[in-house]
Amino acid sequence: MAAKLEKLENSRVKLTVDIDADGLEQAMEEAYRKNVKRITIPGFRKGRAPRKLIELNYGPDVFLEDAVEILLPRLYEQAVEETKIQPVDRPEVDITDIARGKGATFTYTVDVYPELQLGTYKDLEVEREIVKITDEDVENVLKQQQERGAQLVVPERKVVQEGDFLVIDYMGYIDGQPFSGGAAENQMIQVGSGRFIPGFEEQLVGMEVGQSSKITVTFPEDYHAEQLAGKEAVFHVTVKELKVRVLPELDDEFAKDISEFDTLEELRAHIRKNLEDEATRRTNIQMENKLLELIAEGSQVEVPQSMIKREAEYLYGSFLQNLAMQGIREDVYLEITGRSKEEILEDFEPQAKTRIIYDLILEAVREKEGIDVSEEEVDDRIKEYLEQYADEPEAQERVRAYWNEQREQIAMGLAREKTMQLIVDSARITEVEAPRQETAEDSAEN
Repeated sequence: MAAKLEKLENSRVKLTVDIDADGLEQAMEEAYRKNVKRITIPGFRKGRAPRKLIELNYGPDVFLEDAVEILLPRLYEQAVEETKIQPVDRPEVDITDIARGKGATFTYTVDVYPELQLGTYKDLEVEREIVKITDEDVENVLKQQQERGAQLVVPERKVVQEGDFLVIDYMGYIDGQPFSGGAAENQMIQVGSGRFIPGFEEQLVGMEVGQSSKITVTFPEDYHAEQLAGKEAVFHVTVKELKVRVLPELDDEFAKDISEFDTLEELRAHIRKNLEDEATRRTNIQMENKLLELIAEGSQVEVPQSMIKREAEYLYGSFLQNLAMQGIREDVYLEITGRSKEEILEDFEPQAKTRIIYDLILEAVREKEGIDVSEEEVDDRIKEYLEQYADEPEAQERVRAYWNEQREQIAMGLAREKTMQLIVDSARITEVEAPRQETAEDSAEN
């Protein structure tokens, strides 16, 4: 057997494999031994009929199909080994010629791991943004933590004001008749949140706890329930409870309650450092991606569509995991957006292709620079993972066992980090101040 390799476009190849008459005959004999126990010929015990007699009764090519099924994977495996290609997908198989006494010719067309012609990866010019963390940034985080610690309490007043939290009962009527979805008991609502029909919450202002009143509103013309769109409704509303949100004081006690710090100033300093570290991490990633983009512009590679589709599937899976963390199922998301899985996968393909090219670049640079990762480096990284479990010996052992099984993946990650660092270290970096992100308050002032 000899395999002929032909390179096609988009990192695709065609393997042509010829097998002579003897090789085909051996496969048919193998197919006969595989199937003879299931064949009954009068005058012979089951499984004992000679091959020639079976072929006489069922036709000379009775074992040819099974012989082909035996040969196809075997010859493909041998051809891959002989040509040293790296397939990334299942091959398309074609039988171009086959005949007893002559042999057969098979072709396998398959996507292979792409070859990258690496461009310049050293001495590249790139900008790194420097994000200045302001006192306002720190205070915004403190406000968020303060709001998370807010409590709802019953005030001395009974009259409803904007921003109050109410528990209400309501029953809605259109033309004097109740309608589906127009009633609820013990419904929590914040006045001014805009969750209800326009005009509903505004009319709650001025009501008192225990009071019942009628509220008249008109459903928007574009309301999602078509049977209600544009219609006037009257709601009979009873205010049962009134509460206001009380924020905790921003003081040392607050800092002690939500953190390991004794003073508010220590907490502020910790928040500032976290914001600075996160900003640095984010801008470093942006710079690294820009460097990889520059290298990609000077490199040449054809990425097979099968690799792109597989990476897009991976990205889609990660996207679904994020949705699940928010309590959103895939079918619900597709229904809400009115899109199909196939459409979303197609949207992910450009990002998938970029990720593949960047990985190919890093692997090419690693090989060219001879970057390796030692067992000691892997051990050190596992120790870092274990540090957060310092006070949990049992958990440490479980985590250690898990990461010891992932040593190859850890080594790959470390090799990627070292390679990227080499590219960064060789670059000419200009630091620039990052543009200030405009906030809602800034927009309002403008």
